[in-house]
Amino acid sequence: MFAPFETQYSASPVRILYASKAYLSPLIAQLMAEQGIGLDVVSGGELLVAQQANFPMDRVSFHGNNKSEEELRLALQLGVGHIVLDNWHELERLTRIAQQTGQHPGVLIRVAPDVDTDTHRYLQTGHATSKFGFPLSNGEAKSAILRILREGTVRLVGLHAHSGTMLRETRPYQECIERLLTLLGEVHHETQWWPEEISPGGGWAVDTPDGISTPSVEILARALQVSMEHGLASIGSRRTPPTLVIEPGRSIIARAGVAIYRVGARKPTPGGITYLFVDGGMADNIRPALYGARYTAFAVNKATAPLQEKVCIAGRYCESGDMLIADVMVPVMHEGDLLVLPTSGAYCLAMASNYNLVPRPAVLLVDEHNVQLMERRETYQDLLSRYQ
Repeated sequence: MFAPFETQYSASPVRILYASKAYLSPLIAQLMAEQGIGLDVVSGGELLVAQQANFPMDRVSFHGNNKSEEELRLALQLGVGHIVLDNWHELERLTRIAQQTGQHPGVLIRVAPDVDTDTHRYLQTGHATSKFGFPLSNGEAKSAILRILREGTVRLVGLHAHSGTMLRETRPYQECIERLLTLLGEVHHETQWWPEEISPGGGWAVDTPDGISTPSVEILARALQVSMEHGLASIGSRRTPPTLVIEPGRSIIARAGVAIYRVGARKPTPGGITYLFVDGGMADNIRPALYGARYTAFAVNKATAPLQEKVCIAGRYCESGDMLIADVMVPVMHEGDLLVLPTSGAYCLAMASNYNLVPRPAVLLVDEHNVQLMERRETYQDLLSRYQ
Protein backbone atom coordinates (compact mmCIF):
# COMPACT_ATOMS: atom_id res chain seq x y z
CA MET A 1 0.00 0.00 0.00
CA PHE A 2 2.87 2.40 0.64
CA ALA A 3 4.32 2.50 -2.88
CA PRO A 4 1.28 3.95 -4.71
CA PHE A 5 0.97 6.75 -2.17
CA GLU A 6 4.69 7.44 -2.38
CA THR A 7 4.47 7.93 -6.15
CA GLN A 8 0.93 9.27 -6.65
CA TYR A 9 0.19 11.31 -3.54
CA SER A 10 2.07 14.35 -2.26
CA ALA A 11 -0.57 16.63 -0.74
CA SER A 12 0.37 15.67 2.82
CA PRO A 13 2.23 13.01 4.82
CA VAL A 14 0.67 9.53 4.69
CA ARG A 15 0.31 6.84 7.33
CA ILE A 16 -1.03 3.31 6.76
CA LEU A 17 -2.89 1.42 9.48
CA TYR A 18 -3.69 -2.27 9.05
CA ALA A 19 -7.33 -2.97 9.97
CA SER A 20 -6.78 -5.86 12.38
CA LYS A 21 -10.39 -7.03 12.20
CA ALA A 22 -9.59 -8.53 8.78
CA TYR A 23 -7.31 -11.05 10.53
CA LEU A 24 -4.86 -10.66 13.39
CA SER A 25 -2.29 -12.89 15.05
CA PRO A 26 0.98 -12.06 16.80
CA LEU A 27 2.94 -12.99 13.67
CA ILE A 28 0.78 -10.76 11.48
CA ALA A 29 1.27 -7.90 13.96
CA GLN A 30 5.02 -8.43 13.81
CA LEU A 31 4.97 -8.37 10.02
CA MET A 32 3.07 -5.08 10.06
CA ALA A 33 5.54 -3.60 12.52
CA GLU A 34 8.43 -4.63 10.27
CA GLN A 35 6.75 -2.88 7.33
CA GLY A 36 6.24 0.34 9.29
CA ILE A 37 2.46 -0.09 9.26
CA GLY A 38 0.31 0.83 12.26
CA LEU A 39 -2.59 -1.18 13.69
CA ASP A 40 -6.29 -0.32 13.76
CA VAL A 41 -7.82 -2.46 16.56
CA VAL A 42 -11.39 -2.73 17.80
CA SER A 43 -11.28 -4.75 21.03
CA GLY A 44 -9.33 -5.53 24.16
CA GLY A 45 -8.43 -8.89 22.65
CA GLU A 46 -6.83 -7.28 19.62
CA LEU A 47 -4.99 -4.88 21.93
CA LEU A 48 -3.56 -7.80 23.88
CA VAL A 49 -2.48 -9.62 20.71
CA ALA A 50 -0.62 -6.45 19.70
CA GLN A 51 0.98 -6.33 23.14
CA GLN A 52 1.99 -10.00 22.91
CA ALA A 53 3.69 -9.22 19.59
CA ASN A 54 5.53 -6.27 21.19
CA PHE A 55 3.89 -3.99 18.66
CA PRO A 56 4.69 -0.28 19.20
CA MET A 57 1.58 0.93 21.01
CA ASP A 58 2.01 4.51 19.86
CA ARG A 59 1.18 3.20 16.36
CA VAL A 60 -2.12 1.67 17.48
CA SER A 61 -5.51 3.30 16.87
CA PHE A 62 -8.41 1.94 18.95
CA HIS A 63 -11.78 1.90 17.12
CA GLY A 64 -15.19 0.46 17.98
CA ASN A 65 -18.71 1.74 18.64
CA ASN A 66 -19.08 0.39 22.19
CA LYS A 67 -15.68 0.20 23.85
CA SER A 68 -16.16 -0.90 27.46
CA GLU A 69 -14.68 0.86 30.45
CA GLU A 70 -12.34 -2.10 30.93
CA GLU A 71 -11.14 -1.82 27.34
CA LEU A 72 -10.61 1.94 27.57
CA ARG A 73 -8.63 1.54 30.78
CA LEU A 74 -6.56 -1.19 29.13
CA ALA A 75 -5.87 1.11 26.17
CA LEU A 76 -4.65 3.85 28.49
CA GLN A 77 -2.58 1.39 30.50
CA LEU A 78 -0.88 0.07 27.36
CA GLY A 79 -0.23 3.55 25.97
CA VAL A 80 -2.35 3.28 22.83
CA GLY A 81 -1.57 6.13 20.44
CA HIS A 82 -5.11 7.19 19.53
CA ILE A 83 -8.62 6.33 20.69
CA VAL A 84 -11.33 6.93 18.09
CA LEU A 85 -14.48 8.18 19.82
CA ASP A 86 -17.67 6.92 18.22
CA ASN A 87 -20.52 8.49 20.22
CA TRP A 88 -21.42 10.72 23.17
CA HIS A 89 -21.36 7.90 25.72
CA GLU A 90 -17.80 6.97 24.76
CA LEU A 91 -16.73 10.59 25.00
CA GLU A 92 -18.24 10.88 28.46
CA ARG A 93 -16.81 7.53 29.57
CA LEU A 94 -13.28 8.29 28.41
CA THR A 95 -13.44 11.82 29.83
CA ARG A 96 -14.35 10.42 33.25
CA ILE A 97 -11.59 7.80 33.12
CA ALA A 98 -9.03 10.39 32.02
CA GLN A 99 -10.02 12.66 34.91
CA GLN A 100 -9.67 9.77 37.35
CA THR A 101 -6.28 8.66 36.06
CA GLY A 102 -4.84 12.09 35.30
CA GLN A 103 -4.07 11.02 31.75
CA HIS A 104 -4.54 13.13 28.62
CA PRO A 105 -5.17 10.61 25.80
CA GLY A 106 -5.07 11.51 22.15
CA VAL A 107 -8.42 11.00 20.43
CA LEU A 108 -10.06 11.25 17.03
CA ILE A 109 -13.72 11.98 16.45
CA ARG A 110 -15.39 9.49 14.13
CA VAL A 111 -17.76 11.36 11.84
CA ALA A 112 -20.71 9.72 10.05
CA PRO A 113 -20.29 11.61 6.76
CA ASP A 114 -23.59 10.53 5.12
CA VAL A 115 -21.81 9.15 2.04
CA ASP A 116 -23.58 6.63 -0.20
CA THR A 117 -21.66 3.54 -1.32
CA ASP A 118 -22.27 0.85 -3.91
CA THR A 119 -21.76 -2.17 -1.69
CA HIS A 120 -23.81 -4.65 0.35
CA ARG A 121 -25.89 -2.91 3.02
CA TYR A 122 -24.04 -4.81 5.76
CA LEU A 123 -20.80 -3.27 4.48
CA GLN A 124 -22.05 0.33 4.46
CA THR A 125 -20.78 2.35 7.42
CA GLY A 126 -20.99 6.04 6.51
CA HIS A 127 -24.67 6.75 5.89
CA ALA A 128 -26.77 9.05 8.08
CA THR A 129 -28.40 6.17 9.99
CA SER A 130 -25.19 4.19 10.54
CA LYS A 131 -24.46 2.80 13.99
CA PHE A 132 -20.96 4.28 13.65
CA GLY A 133 -19.85 7.81 14.36
CA PHE A 134 -21.17 11.26 15.26
CA PRO A 135 -23.61 12.39 12.55
CA LEU A 136 -22.37 15.25 10.42
CA SER A 137 -25.68 16.40 8.98
CA ASN A 138 -27.34 17.38 12.27
CA GLY A 139 -24.30 19.10 13.79
CA GLU A 140 -23.42 16.43 16.37
CA ALA A 141 -19.91 15.90 15.01
CA LYS A 142 -19.12 19.59 15.27
CA SER A 143 -20.65 19.79 18.75
CA ALA A 144 -18.49 16.88 19.92
CA ILE A 145 -15.35 18.56 18.57
CA LEU A 146 -16.19 21.86 20.26
CA ARG A 147 -16.93 20.12 23.55
CA ILE A 148 -13.57 18.31 23.54
CA LEU A 149 -11.72 21.52 22.74
CA ARG A 150 -13.64 23.41 25.42
CA GLU A 151 -13.15 20.84 28.19
CA GLY A 152 -9.54 19.96 27.36
CA THR A 153 -9.58 16.63 29.25
CA VAL A 154 -8.72 14.57 26.20
CA ARG A 155 -6.52 15.77 23.36
CA LEU A 156 -8.19 15.99 19.95
CA VAL A 157 -5.67 15.02 17.27
CA GLY A 158 -7.83 14.42 14.23
CA LEU A 159 -10.99 13.50 12.36
CA HIS A 160 -11.97 10.08 11.08
CA ALA A 161 -14.67 8.75 8.78
CA HIS A 162 -15.45 5.49 7.01
CA SER A 163 -18.03 5.00 4.27
CA GLY A 164 -17.94 1.23 3.76
CA THR A 165 -15.93 -1.77 2.71
CA MET A 166 -15.40 -3.72 -0.53
CA LEU A 167 -15.40 -0.34 -2.31
CA ARG A 168 -14.32 -0.21 -5.95
CA GLU A 169 -14.72 3.50 -6.64
CA THR A 170 -12.86 6.50 -5.30
CA ARG A 171 -15.91 8.74 -4.91
CA PRO A 172 -16.79 7.71 -1.30
CA TYR A 173 -13.20 8.37 -0.15
CA GLN A 174 -13.16 11.71 -1.90
CA GLU A 175 -16.51 12.74 -0.46
CA CYS A 176 -15.34 11.70 3.02
CA ILE A 177 -12.21 13.83 2.75
CA GLU A 178 -14.09 16.79 1.32
CA ARG A 179 -16.76 16.71 4.03
CA LEU A 180 -14.20 16.28 6.79
CA LEU A 181 -12.22 19.24 5.46
CA THR A 182 -15.38 21.37 5.23
CA LEU A 183 -16.09 20.55 8.87
CA LEU A 184 -12.49 21.31 9.74
CA GLY A 185 -12.78 24.68 8.02
CA GLU A 186 -15.77 25.61 10.18
CA VAL A 187 -14.09 24.53 13.39
CA HIS A 188 -10.78 26.17 12.48
CA HIS A 189 -12.57 29.46 11.78
CA GLU A 190 -14.19 29.38 15.23
CA THR A 191 -11.38 27.93 17.36
CA GLN A 192 -8.13 27.92 15.35
CA TRP A 193 -7.84 24.19 16.10
CA TRP A 194 -5.98 22.20 13.42
CA PRO A 195 -5.73 18.39 13.25
CA GLU A 196 -2.59 16.29 13.15
CA GLU A 197 -4.35 13.72 10.97
CA ILE A 198 -7.46 13.08 8.93
CA SER A 199 -8.76 9.73 7.70
CA PRO A 200 -11.37 8.59 5.15
CA GLY A 201 -11.03 5.03 6.48
CA GLY A 202 -10.23 1.91 4.52
CA GLY A 203 -12.34 -0.68 2.75
CA TRP A 204 -10.65 -0.95 -0.67
CA ALA A 205 -11.87 -4.08 -2.44
CA VAL A 206 -10.07 -7.00 -4.09
CA ASP A 207 -11.03 -8.77 -7.30
CA THR A 208 -13.73 -11.43 -6.92
CA PRO A 209 -14.88 -14.35 -9.13
CA ASP A 210 -18.00 -12.46 -10.30
CA GLY A 211 -15.79 -10.74 -12.86
CA ILE A 212 -15.86 -7.30 -11.26
CA SER A 213 -12.35 -5.90 -11.13
CA THR A 214 -10.99 -3.43 -8.59
CA PRO A 215 -9.09 -0.34 -9.74
CA SER A 216 -5.47 -0.08 -8.69
CA VAL A 217 -4.50 1.64 -5.45
CA GLU A 218 -2.66 4.20 -7.61
CA ILE A 219 -6.05 5.45 -8.82
CA LEU A 220 -7.22 5.85 -5.23
CA ALA A 221 -4.03 7.74 -4.30
CA ARG A 222 -4.40 10.13 -7.25
CA ALA A 223 -8.05 10.78 -6.40
CA LEU A 224 -7.24 11.56 -2.77
CA GLN A 225 -4.46 13.87 -3.93
CA VAL A 226 -7.01 15.93 -5.87
CA SER A 227 -9.54 15.95 -3.03
CA MET A 228 -7.01 16.89 -0.36
CA GLU A 229 -5.57 19.73 -2.43
CA HIS A 230 -9.00 21.04 -3.34
CA GLY A 231 -10.33 20.77 0.20
CA LEU A 232 -7.35 22.48 1.79
CA ALA A 233 -7.49 25.26 -0.80
CA SER A 234 -11.17 25.84 -0.07
CA ILE A 235 -10.40 26.29 3.63
CA GLY A 236 -7.76 28.85 2.81
CA SER A 237 -5.51 27.94 5.73
CA ARG A 238 -1.76 27.99 5.36
CA ARG A 239 -1.25 25.48 8.14
CA THR A 240 0.71 22.26 7.54
CA PRO A 241 -1.60 19.72 5.85
CA PRO A 242 -2.76 17.00 8.26
CA THR A 243 -1.40 13.48 7.77
CA LEU A 244 -3.64 11.35 5.58
CA VAL A 245 -4.36 8.04 7.32
CA ILE A 246 -5.52 5.08 5.23
CA GLU A 247 -6.86 1.96 6.99
CA PRO A 248 -6.89 -1.00 4.58
CA GLY A 249 -7.31 -4.52 5.88
CA ARG A 250 -8.81 -6.68 3.16
CA SER A 251 -6.64 -5.24 0.38
CA ILE A 252 -3.52 -6.17 2.40
CA ILE A 253 -4.43 -9.61 3.73
CA ALA A 254 -7.20 -11.11 1.56
CA ARG A 255 -5.06 -12.38 -1.32
CA ALA A 256 -2.30 -13.44 1.06
CA GLY A 257 -4.49 -16.20 2.52
CA VAL A 258 -5.93 -19.38 1.05
CA ALA A 259 -8.23 -21.89 2.74
CA ILE A 260 -7.68 -25.62 2.20
CA TYR A 261 -10.55 -28.05 2.75
CA ARG A 262 -10.76 -31.84 2.57
CA VAL A 263 -13.62 -33.33 0.59
CA GLY A 264 -15.82 -35.77 2.47
CA ALA A 265 -19.02 -37.05 0.95
CA ARG A 266 -20.39 -36.48 -2.55
CA LYS A 267 -24.12 -36.09 -3.03
CA PRO A 268 -25.75 -35.98 -6.47
CA THR A 269 -29.39 -34.86 -6.19
CA PRO A 270 -32.46 -35.48 -8.39
CA GLY A 271 -32.60 -31.73 -8.90
CA GLY A 272 -29.32 -31.80 -10.80
CA ILE A 273 -27.06 -30.32 -8.11
CA THR A 274 -23.99 -32.28 -7.04
CA TYR A 275 -22.70 -31.38 -3.60
CA LEU A 276 -19.12 -31.73 -2.42
CA PHE A 277 -19.17 -31.64 1.35
CA VAL A 278 -16.00 -30.30 2.97
CA ASP A 279 -14.62 -30.39 6.51
CA GLY A 280 -15.28 -26.70 7.16
CA GLY A 281 -17.78 -24.11 6.05
CA MET A 282 -19.70 -21.25 7.59
CA ALA A 283 -18.00 -21.47 10.98
CA ASP A 284 -14.61 -20.67 9.43
CA ASN A 285 -16.01 -18.49 6.60
CA ILE A 286 -19.36 -16.86 7.32
CA ARG A 287 -19.04 -14.36 4.46
CA PRO A 288 -21.01 -16.24 1.75
CA ALA A 289 -23.92 -16.81 4.14
CA LEU A 290 -23.73 -13.36 5.74
CA TYR A 291 -23.54 -11.09 2.69
CA GLY A 292 -23.17 -13.21 -0.41
CA ALA A 293 -19.37 -13.12 -0.78
CA ARG A 294 -18.14 -14.94 -3.88
CA TYR A 295 -15.25 -17.42 -4.08
CA THR A 296 -13.82 -19.87 -6.54
CA ALA A 297 -12.06 -23.18 -5.85
CA PHE A 298 -9.27 -25.32 -7.29
CA ALA A 299 -8.38 -28.95 -6.79
CA VAL A 300 -5.06 -29.16 -4.94
CA ASN A 301 -4.07 -32.72 -5.80
CA LYS A 302 -5.69 -32.61 -9.27
CA ALA A 303 -4.44 -29.21 -10.36
CA THR A 304 -3.79 -30.24 -13.97
CA ALA A 305 -6.87 -32.43 -14.40
CA PRO A 306 -9.64 -31.20 -16.73
CA LEU A 307 -12.66 -29.41 -15.26
CA GLN A 308 -15.41 -31.98 -15.69
CA GLU A 309 -18.32 -31.15 -13.44
CA LYS A 310 -20.16 -28.26 -11.87
CA VAL A 311 -20.59 -28.72 -8.13
CA CYS A 312 -21.78 -26.88 -5.05
CA ILE A 313 -19.17 -26.66 -2.29
CA ALA A 314 -21.16 -27.13 0.91
CA GLY A 315 -19.98 -27.03 4.49
CA ARG A 316 -20.41 -29.52 7.31
CA TYR A 317 -22.59 -27.33 9.52
CA CYS A 318 -26.28 -27.92 10.18
CA GLU A 319 -27.61 -24.98 8.19
CA SER A 320 -29.06 -25.01 4.69
CA GLY A 321 -27.23 -21.73 4.08
CA ASP A 322 -23.83 -23.29 4.71
CA MET A 323 -22.69 -23.04 1.08
CA LEU A 324 -19.18 -21.77 0.40
CA ILE A 325 -19.66 -21.73 -3.38
CA ALA A 326 -23.02 -22.24 -5.11
CA ASP A 327 -21.51 -23.55 -8.34
CA VAL A 328 -17.97 -24.01 -9.58
CA MET A 329 -16.30 -26.20 -12.21
CA VAL A 330 -13.80 -28.71 -10.81
CA PRO A 331 -12.31 -32.09 -11.77
CA VAL A 332 -14.24 -35.12 -10.53
CA MET A 333 -13.38 -35.17 -6.83
CA HIS A 334 -13.82 -37.81 -4.17
CA GLU A 335 -13.37 -38.31 -0.45
CA GLY A 336 -9.93 -37.21 0.72
CA ASP A 337 -9.24 -34.83 -2.17
CA LEU A 338 -8.19 -31.30 -1.24
CA LEU A 339 -9.81 -28.05 -2.38
CA VAL A 340 -8.26 -24.60 -2.07
CA LEU A 341 -10.26 -21.35 -1.92
CA PRO A 342 -8.04 -18.37 -2.84
CA THR A 343 -8.46 -14.89 -1.39
CA SER A 344 -9.51 -16.23 2.01
CA GLY A 345 -7.18 -14.16 4.16
CA ALA A 346 -9.68 -11.50 5.18
CA TYR A 347 -12.77 -11.77 7.38
CA CYS A 348 -12.79 -15.57 7.41
CA LEU A 349 -11.04 -16.84 10.55
CA ALA A 350 -11.43 -13.35 12.02
CA MET A 351 -15.18 -14.06 12.18
CA ALA A 352 -14.84 -17.78 12.90
CA SER A 353 -16.96 -19.51 15.51
CA ASN A 354 -17.33 -22.88 17.20
CA TYR A 355 -20.79 -23.46 15.78
CA ASN A 356 -21.86 -27.06 16.34
CA LEU A 357 -18.90 -27.16 18.77
CA VAL A 358 -16.46 -27.82 15.94
CA PRO A 359 -12.83 -26.81 16.66
CA ARG A 360 -11.39 -24.04 14.50
CA PRO A 361 -8.63 -24.92 11.98
CA ALA A 362 -4.92 -24.24 12.12
CA VAL A 363 -3.25 -21.36 10.26
CA LEU A 364 0.22 -21.56 8.72
CA LEU A 365 2.45 -18.67 7.71
CA VAL A 366 4.40 -19.60 4.60
CA ASP A 367 7.09 -17.74 2.67
CA GLU A 368 9.84 -18.80 0.27
CA HIS A 369 12.03 -19.95 3.16
CA ASN A 370 9.89 -21.09 6.08
CA VAL A 371 6.62 -22.54 7.26
CA GLN A 372 5.51 -21.37 10.70
CA LEU A 373 2.50 -22.38 12.79
CA MET A 374 0.67 -19.08 13.22
CA GLU A 375 -2.45 -20.40 14.94
CA ARG A 376 -2.69 -23.96 16.21
CA ARG A 377 -5.67 -26.16 15.51
CA GLU A 378 -8.21 -26.12 18.30
CA THR A 379 -8.89 -29.34 20.14
CA TYR A 380 -11.97 -30.77 21.78
CA GLN A 381 -10.26 -30.14 25.10
CA ASP A 382 -10.05 -26.43 24.23
CA LEU A 383 -13.82 -26.42 23.79
CA LEU A 384 -14.54 -28.40 26.92
CA SER A 385 -12.25 -26.22 29.04
CA ARG A 386 -14.78 -23.37 28.86
CA TYR A 387 -17.24 -25.43 30.86
CA GLN A 388 -14.92 -26.31 33.74
